[in-house]
Amino acid sequence: MLLEHRVAVVTGAASGIGREIAQVFAGEGARIAAFDRSREAGDDLLAALESAGDRDPLFVHGDVRVAADVERAMETVVATAGRIDILVNCAGVREIGDVYTMPTEEWENVIAINLSGTFYCCQSAARRMRETGGGSIVNMASVAGLIGLSHRPAYSAAKHGIVGLTKSLARDLAAAGIRVNALCPGVIRTPLTEQYFADDGFEQELMVSVPLQRAGASSDVAQAALYLASDMASYVTGVALPVDGGWLAEKSFVSGLGPSSFSASHETTDTE
Repeated sequence: MLLEHRVAVVTGAASGIGREIAQVFAGEGARIAAFDRSREAGDDLLAALESAGDRDPLFVHGDVRVAADVERAMETVVATAGRIDILVNCAGVREIGDVYTMPTEEWENVIAINLSGTFYCCQSAARRMRETGGGSIVNMASVAGLIGLSHRPAYSAAKHGIVGLTKSLARDLAAAGIRVNALCPGVIRTPLTEQYFADDGFEQELMVSVPLQRAGASSDVAQAALYLASDMASYVTGVALPVDGGWLAEKSFVSGLGPSSFSASHETTDTE
């Protein structure tokens, strides 16, 4: 198993991508410390992790927006499990709104959870990893961390920040044996994005805009996280890896799967 005898802290583990990553890591031998602010999800989550193969998972309640909560959570993990080998930062929210009317409170909340919370967790876990010889950190960015998404100013700003933070920490923490990488998912079908699929035309649009012609699943992201967290990626640090079905690979004006006048093969010109 790829993560046998490793202790992995997963934030935002109660649902969606975080839950899938926790379960996949448990199946690969890791002892999971699930960090989430939803107390109600604790018992169900622990049962799911035990079913996945973790004999003694932990649930740690806390809010990543609060540095003291994060520090207490990491202390609890080390006191109980002895060490932290892996951190996966999945806690996150997103907004959809107009830049002209976005409330200050919404901006601050998105930045606090997505960006500040990621930093607090990285900082606190890295302190413990340094004492035990290193580890691996995987931060959840987004394709919105590599381009700007319309009507998501706070989300795009926070995810760009995570990519920058990842690269900075990769350099600063390498001497302590700590690798730091980011994942940049595209459209992944989770409870957070399920509302998109209520539109009958949405999946058809994905057939056109995503080269692999489908939305991603949480398992697609979890498998990428497993690679980055494990020794398979022992020489990989500072990367921002898209998991988007090829969506970022080619953004064009072509609006269908077949040929169009935009991509006509007979056209040659020296000017734009």
